[in-house]
Amino acid sequence: MPPRVSPLKDAIQHVVSKTDKTYKLEVKYINAVKGRGLFAASSICKGEFVVEYRGDLINDAESQRRRSLYHPSCVAFMFAFKWRGKMWCIDASRDDGSFGRLVNDDHRHPNCKMKRIDVNGIPHLCLFALNDIKEGQEITYDYGGEDCPWRTQMTTSTANARSADEPHPSPQSDAEEDDLPGPSSTLQKMTTSTA
Repeated sequence: MPPRVSPLKDAIQHVVSKTDKTYKLEVKYINAVKGRGLFAASSICKGEFVVEYRGDLINDAESQRRRSLYHPSCVAFMFAFKWRGKMWCIDASRDDGSFGRLVNDDHRHPNCKMKRIDVNGIPHLCLFALNDIKEGQEITYDYGGEDCPWRTQMTTSTANARSADEPHPSPQSDAEEDDLPGPSSTLQKMTTSTA
């Protein structure tokens, strides 16, 4: 049996190749309120790299410009974060077939955490498992922030659902440079080079 690849190396391999773990993940339609979501096609271990939130890396000025042009349903796919003292954004509003943009919010019991990794001087946002995830479970993370209208419009049958038709804010962070939205305020910053 080959040696286990570390979660960071696994993330870097997927970031560099711009691929998702299609053998471990599957997209499913949930319902009209929640839309699509990402599910474990096989078990995922605690700490394991799950998926990258992939899209266009843009600066704050370009992010503001695009936000003013986009329909509110597209703005929901813009993830703002701080890096090297400046605000940046991953714009995943274009459906390019990548899986990370389909991970839904769960502020009560998320099973993943967003972490920023630095690959060759470029930031990438990646989800890592907070606990063991069983086959068939939905992949979720805490979008952070308080202004999430879908959280207050839930019913018992649609807990943690968001409406595709209503405007809602994108996941973002205005916290310290090393903090990203998630269940914990501390981010394990990862830096590497792919020589």
